[in-house]
Amino acid sequence: MHYSIIKRLLAFALFLFPLTIWSASVNSEELEEVVVTGSYIKGTPEDAPLPVTTLQREELALEGSPTTIDLIKSLSFSQGADGETDQFQAGAGADRATINIRGLGPSRSLVLVNGRRTTWSPGAIGAQAQLLVDVNMMPSIAVQRIEMLRDGAAATYGSDAIAGVMNFVTRSDFEGFEISASHKDIEDADGDSEFGFIWGGSFMDGRANVVTSASYIERGRLRIADRDWSLLSFAENTRGGWSSVGRPAVFVPNQNWFGPVGQAVTAAAGGFAGLLATGIVDPNCENLGGARTSVGVAGNTLGGFCRFQYTAFDNLIEDAERWQWFTEASFEIGDTMQLSMELLVTDSDVPGWGTSPSYPPNKLVDENRQVLAGNPGLVEMARRYPDLYGDNAFCAEAFCRYTGDGGAQDAAGIPAGFQETGWIYGRFYGQDGPPREHHRRSELTRFAAALEGEWGDKDWQVALTYSESERSSAGGDTMVYRDARGRLGLAGDACEAAVPNEYNAQGQLEFSLATLQTHAGQGSCQYWIPFSTGMYGTDPLVPNAVRSNPDFVQSLDNRSIRDYMITEGQSEGETSLLTIDGILSGEITSIDVGSGSLAYAVGFQYRDETYETGVTGFYDGNEFPCAAGPEIKDCTTGRTGLFGFLPPSFAIDQDRDIWAVFTELQLPITDDLEAQLSIRHEDYGGETGSTTDPKVAMRWQINDSIAIRGSFGSTFRGPTLNQTVEANSSNSLQFVGATGAFKRIDTKGNPDLKPEEADTINVGLLVDHSGLFTESDNLFLTLDYWSYDFTDPLVTEPFSNIVNIACPGGVCDPDGIYFDRLVFGGGNNATDLEIINVNIVNGPDYETDGIDFSVRYGMEVGPGYLSWGLTGTKIMSFDISAWEFGDDYDALGRLNYRTSLARTLAEWKGRSTLNYEFDNWNIRWITSYVDEYKYQGAAPQTCGNDCIVPSHVTHDLHVTYSMMDDRLTLVASAINIEDDDPPYMSREMNYDAFTHNPFGRMYKLGVTYRLQ
Repeated sequence: MHYSIIKRLLAFALFLFPLTIWSASVNSEELEEVVVTGSYIKGTPEDAPLPVTTLQREELALEGSPTTIDLIKSLSFSQGADGETDQFQAGAGADRATINIRGLGPSRSLVLVNGRRTTWSPGAIGAQAQLLVDVNMMPSIAVQRIEMLRDGAAATYGSDAIAGVMNFVTRSDFEGFEISASHKDIEDADGDSEFGFIWGGSFMDGRANVVTSASYIERGRLRIADRDWSLLSFAENTRGGWSSVGRPAVFVPNQNWFGPVGQAVTAAAGGFAGLLATGIVDPNCENLGGARTSVGVAGNTLGGFCRFQYTAFDNLIEDAERWQWFTEASFEIGDTMQLSMELLVTDSDVPGWGTSPSYPPNKLVDENRQVLAGNPGLVEMARRYPDLYGDNAFCAEAFCRYTGDGGAQDAAGIPAGFQETGWIYGRFYGQDGPPREHHRRSELTRFAAALEGEWGDKDWQVALTYSESERSSAGGDTMVYRDARGRLGLAGDACEAAVPNEYNAQGQLEFSLATLQTHAGQGSCQYWIPFSTGMYGTDPLVPNAVRSNPDFVQSLDNRSIRDYMITEGQSEGETSLLTIDGILSGEITSIDVGSGSLAYAVGFQYRDETYETGVTGFYDGNEFPCAAGPEIKDCTTGRTGLFGFLPPSFAIDQDRDIWAVFTELQLPITDDLEAQLSIRHEDYGGETGSTTDPKVAMRWQINDSIAIRGSFGSTFRGPTLNQTVEANSSNSLQFVGATGAFKRIDTKGNPDLKPEEADTINVGLLVDHSGLFTESDNLFLTLDYWSYDFTDPLVTEPFSNIVNIACPGGVCDPDGIYFDRLVFGGGNNATDLEIINVNIVNGPDYETDGIDFSVRYGMEVGPGYLSWGLTGTKIMSFDISAWEFGDDYDALGRLNYRTSLARTLAEWKGRSTLNYEFDNWNIRWITSYVDEYKYQGAAPQTCGNDCIVPSHVTHDLHVTYSMMDDRLTLVASAINIEDDDPPYMSREMNYDAFTHNPFGRMYKLGVTYRLQ
């Protein structure tokens, strides 16, 4: 997929259009525009009836100019935002970040640039099927302020502003030249570096202005293995990234598995119990970094799991780089018109997103993963450990005691060396590494043009905004048929070319005996060795393991076929958004409301949205639907794609048009009382239909220092294009407790979805008083109560609930509810489950409310000015109503792990700032606080559902010094000055990536030089 040439030419032509009018010689006064988030009426103060948090550039500079995601994580009213690379919890990916106002979900916070929309980033967050706008898109040097509307704003902006709005306001009137650079030092990593510049100037006697800026950001990789709290033993945290499917593999002899004990245990307690009762754990399991557990089932002291810690190969920070370029220009046309334009280009690249050396097969207990008696790895294990493996290996030596099965294989005339003697429970590569690396890349191009002017005593504006985003991401997995070829001694690209796949009459992979006798393990054909004899040792990232394996046999080295066994594929996505707005505003002087004329704004908006996804190579589920092999196109079973773990992808190509009209009225009822009325009608067409949403806001200035504000309205969000597609919307891998493993979740869209809606209330107190104790002091305080009553939220059905309902106690009932949502690879037990089908639906109602508070007091002290501030949010409730998948649920104060309904919701969150400014110095101390919250723990914890993620307090110090008449500024920062580890929780990464910082103490140095 590539950018449309026609659209590019259109944008380029619009960008060049002003050049044709530069020669015009018209005198005019400078047009004034006040950009206020939450209103279309010029001159409306940003703190009038609306709860807006404004983060000014100058204030952020005094805190070391934090990155966007660091800034968002510090906001008390945003919880559960994406931004870190944790692939097990955060869903946006290492190349993207989100804001999550009120914890209601990333796609429910509208992100604007200078009050106008930007397209979604392709690729939904898997657990919630929510699209997102990447808040990393803007070069920080181009931003003058960030305005956060902490209230629903659909009556003004339309869909997606259901929780609130984040608006980047740029330095459109900047003149001069400024350059900045910073570096953040992170222990055990190369750190984060940023470089940026901005240039601006006026032309044509001040009638034209151009500002251009760019930035480059580079991040250095930080491995999880570089933090001692992040890799815990299985005994310390049974959920700490430990998979029961390890390497070396557990070998399950057929004589045990199909014997009386194996069959009795399996029938009574399921496949896992049968495996533990009959399998043999490789003797080198623990020496090679594995954890041997579950020993002694049914008296089998040789059995158990050889667990593998896959998180040892993951990263806390990925190597990444990001380029950003933003240019804006404005031109006066005559006395009453102005043309303004913007161009934003962003390129974010993660060249090597790290993950474990291989994935496990989707079907875990699989007696079809047979090993031949003559497998050279098995023969070598029999030579070294004859008591364990000798009865199952065939060779000419005395330690090989297998002579045939005495049954069907002997009767079929299969030589003993080519008979199946047992099956394996394990993965393809593990502690022997190396970590796999796959790219993630996002690109955004955005163009905006607005023509505004005066028509008598009215103001008008017509604007066009076009943006498109591309994203590609790669992954790698083992194809099921190549797993089979490897076990049969037919692995390798050259081997597959020389010995093509053979299939039986049922379309299943099945090689003839003659083929195996001629080619298995010969020439370019190799065996994949699942035993420790094929492992050279362990990767340096693996803790508590020997680096060199004394049982390794060079001729059995599997590293040479790694690229054959792990096949990489790439998924691609593209979105676009064309928005056309028209606004007419002014005053109706003939209508005197009481203290002035009625001000109004009326307008329309048209949006054209597109959403496309595609996939390359063997991951295309339409081209390669069957697990048996790429040549098989029609299968009734095994229709799970070619790969053992990663799901196939399916192309999506959707588009739609959305129309809206809106009106806003501003009523100065008295000199002290002002009201704002808004209403918007938006039509999606089709089954989604239309919605009309009003909003009323008021502000009462009680006296010079005290004011009260309040608002009430309805807000909405229409389903996004990935949610209304009739086929598969997305596929993801999630841990399913009933299966003890990650499983494929196929999420299906629904064109009949209704918009989600919410009624919002905000009531606030504002105090701004000077001279309270001294002539120089000032007290500023805001206190806001907020409430959201959510109906028909767009969510995915919870896959764990579907499995638990369909398979009570792990035994699935073919006649039970939701059984038809499950796809099995064998029997009907939960351990045989391969795919869970879930739908995007209008889910249970939510109700949440809370209080935002902010206080700032400052006064002159000594030679400078001392100020103290406190901001925070107290969530009082977050209640989710009962529905078919669960009872009433209180999500407040909980981690809400792996649910589609909520993310982390700490009851209290806030921070305190102590600042002293004197001469050319500014010193700022910041204390940040996140309250404790509960979660479902894991062994050895005994706290059940009420385990605690402890509260967390961190301290930062920032020192700023200006010189050369403020043209040169230096900032030094110590972040997390006490070097606190993130609070522990018993999950894969041992911390909550949505909430806490895993990097430890960081030092940052920044410099800014201005030439004006």
